[in-house]
Amino acid sequence: MQAESFWLRHRGLILQALILTAVWFILSGRLDLIYLFWGFISIAFTMWLFNRLRSIPLADHEPYGSTRIIIPRLIVYLVWLVGEIIKSGVYVTYVILHPKMPIQPMLVRFTSKQPNVLARVILGNSITLTPGTITLDIQGDRFVVHALTRDTEEGLVSGDMESRVAQLYVQVCKAEDMCYDIDLTTS
Repeated sequence: MQAESFWLRHRGLILQALILTAVWFILSGRLDLIYLFWGFISIAFTMWLFNRLRSIPLADHEPYGSTRIIIPRLIVYLVWLVGEIIKSGVYVTYVILHPKMPIQPMLVRFTSKQPNVLARVILGNSITLTPGTITLDIQGDRFVVHALTRDTEEGLVSGDMESRVAQLYVQVCKAEDMCYDIDLTTS
């Protein structure tokens, strides 16, 4: 019973330490004592810094630790996001190498129904990671994104990515309900 309560209280720190250790081993590939020492120091410093930052609220009404991501959904989302990054990268390569270069740059402003501040940050970063789109600004629920072509804009405002990010925190949301108040500015 006590081991279970220890796990429940400290599972975030334990998982963070394991993930950071795995990343460190993958990136360093060294098992010499000096490298292990500096790896331990860097992991400990990162965890200490993260713990200090946890107490800083992301918004006036919402501290960082107030919501939790559903881990199995996060894994599914990350796999989906990598697939979207690859598909978008191939599409942007096609557009750039096309003889007519069918680029139609535009600014897309839209409102997204995300359950919390962290979900909005994840959405903004996911948009930027996907080639052909860059998140320029987030004010509350309002996003400003640069899109390279009409196709990337349509994929952006379809609500698919927005609903997948929201599902990291909530049980049910539909793509068609996630993105609204859309405004396009073309050059």
